[in-house]
Amino acid sequence: MNIKDLELFIAVAKLGSFSKAAKSFDTRRALVSRRIGEIEKQLGAPLFTRTTRVMALTSAGRQYLAQIEPLVNQLNHAGYVFKHRHDEVQGNLRIGLLPFVDKLMDEYIAHFIHAYPQVQLEVLIVSGGSKELNRLGLDLIIDVGEVNGANIAVHKLTTFERKIYASPSYLEKSSLIENTDDLQYHSLLGFRDAHGQLEQTWHFQHANVPTHYKVICSDFNSLYHLCLAGAGIALLPHVIAHEAVNQGRLINVLPQHSIGFADISLAYSTKSPQSPVAKAFCEHLLREMVPSKSGKSGKSGKSGKSIIKTDCSGKGII
Repeated sequence: MNIKDLELFIAVAKLGSFSKAAKSFDTRRALVSRRIGEIEKQLGAPLFTRTTRVMALTSAGRQYLAQIEPLVNQLNHAGYVFKHRHDEVQGNLRIGLLPFVDKLMDEYIAHFIHAYPQVQLEVLIVSGGSKELNRLGLDLIIDVGEVNGANIAVHKLTTFERKIYASPSYLEKSSLIENTDDLQYHSLLGFRDAHGQLEQTWHFQHANVPTHYKVICSDFNSLYHLCLAGAGIALLPHVIAHEAVNQGRLINVLPQHSIGFADISLAYSTKSPQSPVAKAFCEHLLREMVPSKSGKSGKSGKSGKSIIKTDCSGKGII
C-alpha cells in the first residue's frame, strides 16, 4: 500500500465509482478495483458496499476515510512545498562585502546561487561598511566589527582572530622580535576601519603596544599585500594570512599573541520590508554559517553560475 493507493481509495469514496476514479487518474477500471481489493485485504475489512449503481462506504470505510484523507493531503502539501521551495524565489540581489570578507564568503555565495538558480546576484566590494547600504542601494552588507546605525538589523555570522604577521624578507633585515615590547622598534602597518577608527594601541591579552604606523590602510587586502611585500608588521585576520603562512610567504610573529576576536555580521535596512530574495539569502547565511546547538554549521558547495563582483565604481575586479 502506498500513497497512490490511498489517493485511489479517496477518489472512489468521493466519486462513488471505480470507473469515475479510474478516469480521474487516467488509468484502467480493473486496476482501481484490484488496488482497492488489496487495501481491503490488508486492513481485513470491506471498505465499500458494492452495488450495480454506486459504491457506498461501509462503516469501516467511513472511519478509514476520515483518518487517512487529512494525512494524504498533508503529505501532498509537504511534497509540493519542498519541490517548490527554491523555484519560487527569483529576482535580483545586491550585496556588499568588505575587501577581505569575500575570501570568507565565496563558498557560501556559490552554494546559494546553486540552490536558487533563478536569482541574479551582484556582489559589490565596499569599504564604507553598513553606511553604504542606502548610498549604493544594497539589499544587505556583510560588515566587520561593531555595526551601528539607525534602522539597521544586525545578525552575527562568525568571528575572526587577528595575529601578528611579517614577511621573511622583512624579518631578515630587521632586529629580532622576542616579545611584544620589541614591536615598537619596527615598522608597523595600521588599519583604519569603515567607521574611521584607527587602533592607537595594539591590545594583547597580557600586553599593550603603542603604535607609530609607517603606513595606514583602509582595507585588509591592502594591508595584507604591503605586509607580504615586506613593508612592515601587520595585524591580519587568519582567513587572509593562513595560505601565505603555509606557503612560507608570511610568518606568524609571536604566535602566542592575538588581538581577540572581531565579529563578521550581516546587516540590512529595516526601513522597508526585505524582498523574498534578500530574505532567502539571509536565512541561507544564518543556516550555513551560524553554528547550531550541536556546534556544527552547514556545508557549502560550489556552483558553476557566474557572480558579478564589482567595486564601488561599478568596475569589475579580479
